[in-house]
Amino acid sequence: MKATDRKAQAEIQDEIVEVASDDNSKVGTWISVGVVGAVILATYFILFGLYMARV
Repeated sequence: MKATDRKAQAEIQDEIVEVASDDNSKVGTWISVGVVGAVILATYFILFGLYMARV
């Protein structure tokens, strides 16, 4: 959609900024980082345990 009216363009830009600024929640990001970190840590302990059992 292309608006030729300057006022309409400004309104559309304001709506885009409002939608972008509503995404302030980082809870999902931290949950994902925690899950990935837990998997990496568990893999490390499993591999370390297998190595120590071999020695």
